[in-house]
Amino acid sequence: MNRIFLLLAIVLAGCGAQAAGPGAGGTVSGTNGPFYAQATPARLAAGASVHLTLTVTGPIDYEIGCVQTLHIWAEDSQHQQVWAQPVPAIQCMAFGHKTLAAGETAEFTADWPTSSKLAAGTYTVHGLFLVVLPMGAGARVRENLPPLAIQISR
Repeated sequence: MNRIFLLLAIVLAGCGAQAAGPGAGGTVSGTNGPFYAQATPARLAAGASVHLTLTVTGPIDYEIGCVQTLHIWAEDSQHQQVWAQPVPAIQCMAFGHKTLAAGETAEFTADWPTSSKLAAGTYTVHGLFLVVLPMGAGARVRENLPPLAIQISR
């Protein structure tokens, strides 16, 4: 009788569970100044999606309006870009800015739908958050978010 209950418990415990693929899961995160980035899952099969969450903590002034505030892209181990967002880049003349006071936070999200044709290996998600630079600050940096390593399997 105990074996029946044990078997029933195992079957019921598996209800609703979904296979994530071998070795799938985990989270990778990093911080760079006011930026805290987190990607989930950190290990996944080619063709699945990576979800990126960026938390920005003030004080900071950033661009809004008709611009894509968060730009992300993925590179393979040879530093070749394999994906980018936004595609196509949004361009218009309606620019604005938003200010976060000290201690205030804002959250931004993006998804990387990996290609089922990606080779197994390590890929790095990079990003640029468009901050408002002071007048005369010079050239904008290419990247200001912490890079996050993602493991793709086949």
